[in-house]
Amino acid sequence: MQVLITRQIEQSEKFSLILKKNNIKNIVFPLIAIKNIHLNVTNKKNLDQADIIIFTSQNSVYSLLKEVNINSIKSKKIIAIGKSTETVLNKMKIKVDIVPENNYTSESLLDEIEKHRIIDKKIIIIKGIGGRSLLHKKLSKNNFLYDDVNIYERIVPITFSSLSQNTLNSITHICITSVEILCNLEYICQILKLEISKNMVFVAGNDRIAKEIVKKFFNYKILISKDPTNDEMLKTLLSST
Repeated sequence: MQVLITRQIEQSEKFSLILKKNNIKNIVFPLIAIKNIHLNVTNKKNLDQADIIIFTSQNSVYSLLKEVNINSIKSKKIIAIGKSTETVLNKMKIKVDIVPENNYTSESLLDEIEKHRIIDKKIIIIKGIGGRSLLHKKLSKNNFLYDDVNIYERIVPITFSSLSQNTLNSITHICITSVEILCNLEYICQILKLEISKNMVFVAGNDRIAKEIVKKFFNYKILISKDPTNDEMLKTLLSST
């Protein structure tokens, strides 16, 4: 087994170490990079006035805390989309009030929020450009939602041109942990005229990602992880050996 890890560089390197400890060969080749976006005056004012802050990814945490003082959000009710995002917040001494137990998607988060009967609150969502609008749409029915804060942008790494056909041919499994990474893979393959072998196995971070893989890479084998966390992706890979 030789796994291609495609997350942004910092996250890819962490997963690479985990795979090596489990004797799984891997190649780190990020297919996505994160570009931070500065807050404007309105963003800052809305953050100050919000009762609840929702973080939709680890990147949303890292990027926001480059723009604001950490103490300015500690008094807010904090909601995280998944355990990885919660872990990042906890390491920064920020208490998370609501997080789904599993299946870290917008749908699962909405189910969890509904259990807490959140009504008539001022809410702000921290996300990346192009992120889903489902949370905003659903929560607006019973609460006041400020404009979402697009705190980062997902871009194609400048190093993508070094991806070669020989590298792809050596890969048995490729991890896809977001739809953006999948789109970048398709784009890069088209630009560089690369072909993905039918023998390669896609490892999808969840059902939604798997469905998108099927649309773009029909008839390829796909393993579906419970969620895109390192632990679950590892379990999925080990289950295939």
